[in-house]
Amino acid sequence: MPWTPPVPIVIEQQCVPGAACPQGAPSPTGNADEATADGGETASPPIAKPDVAPPASPKKGLKVGATLRGRYDLRFNDAAASGEPRTSSHLSFDTLALTADYTSDTVFGSAQYRFLGGNFIYGKPAGYRDYPGEVRFLMYAYGGVNLTEADSLTAGVQPVPFDDRYWGSSILNDLAFVYGFEETYNLGVKFRHETPRYRVELGFFPASGPAGAGISSDSSRYSTNIARADSYVPDGSRNDERNMLIGNASYTLAATADAKLSATISGWFSTIHNFDTRADGSKRILAASLTGSKGAWHAKTLVARQDIDPRNPGRNDIITVGGFDASYNIATKGTYIFGEIGRSIDTGSLPFDIAPYVNYGRFFKDARGFRDSERLDIGAVWSSKRSKRIKVYSEFLIGRNDPYVGAGQFISGAAQGGDGRLKKSVLVIFGYSL
Repeated sequence: MPWTPPVPIVIEQQCVPGAACPQGAPSPTGNADEATADGGETASPPIAKPDVAPPASPKKGLKVGATLRGRYDLRFNDAAASGEPRTSSHLSFDTLALTADYTSDTVFGSAQYRFLGGNFIYGKPAGYRDYPGEVRFLMYAYGGVNLTEADSLTAGVQPVPFDDRYWGSSILNDLAFVYGFEETYNLGVKFRHETPRYRVELGFFPASGPAGAGISSDSSRYSTNIARADSYVPDGSRNDERNMLIGNASYTLAATADAKLSATISGWFSTIHNFDTRADGSKRILAASLTGSKGAWHAKTLVARQDIDPRNPGRNDIITVGGFDASYNIATKGTYIFGEIGRSIDTGSLPFDIAPYVNYGRFFKDARGFRDSERLDIGAVWSSKRSKRIKVYSEFLIGRNDPYVGAGQFISGAAQGGDGRLKKSVLVIFGYSL
């Protein structure tokens, strides 16, 4: 049977995104971020990204910006401290993000630092002192050089080249973010070659991005990275991912004036070091995707296969990961599928643009008795037309054994699974960029 937390358990809100989890374990809030200046590192469809960025400027040189965001959470499957089910509602501060970008004909660079805390997610019941900035971390910081019109080289904490940087339109990213596939930032070097017909990227990353400030042992960061477990994680492991070789190749299968279809294959190979056994295991992920757009429509489908050998002292069918100052377990072996379709809508004289979308992801776990994790996201992105400074994400989430949706799913939902029931929540993120 899948592991379920004993009662009583400290789950005053559902443990995702960012609920008060056991002994100071706010869950991650996987938030997509802006396209950056590294020689074309902008997201292909979906058009909804980026979510944190100053208004575009044609000028080269240094640009600095800040984005202040709030959030509204309506959680239909929350739980009180006693364990009694309830529906909860929260309006609170979300994030302050500071950005800096530099571009020229030859060199470029980008950095972002984020401040969280001071809301119901990082509250006193979870062990925090409850002030903005109590949780903070460097999201990315890198510099690079354009070697030719087609080639660039970057170094620093940067997005790894596993498929596209963003797979879908959701502010939470999709379920792949829970497992550390999507929008991961690590320390290393990356080579990129891109022409109108194809793209090749290859990077070597000796280590994960650095942890920032918080109360977790190793999880105060944006990305979902393999980490050392906090004390509240049952069967938690103490691992570190090293020497990551990650790359992709994307080819345009067809293109017209208003349509495009591209295929991408990706690979991720790394060493997994266990601090208890001092043994080195391995991680392998292979993925293939199709990304298309036609007029106002966009679509993506992807399949990925994960195989991790963590060399833990105990069980090896789960491994601990962490992000946003919280840690939890995931299954080490399984197959992930994802699909999204969406479009932009011409709103005429209205002061905002709208881009609705729907996506679905499911992780099929190999281990016998493990319950699969899945999520359906129905959402829309609202953007101000005139200033381009305001953006609102509204999402209706339906999850099963999903750490981000429903009370009691956080620690083991992505591993053995939670209670196997559908959970629902509404999330609205609203931000203003300077």
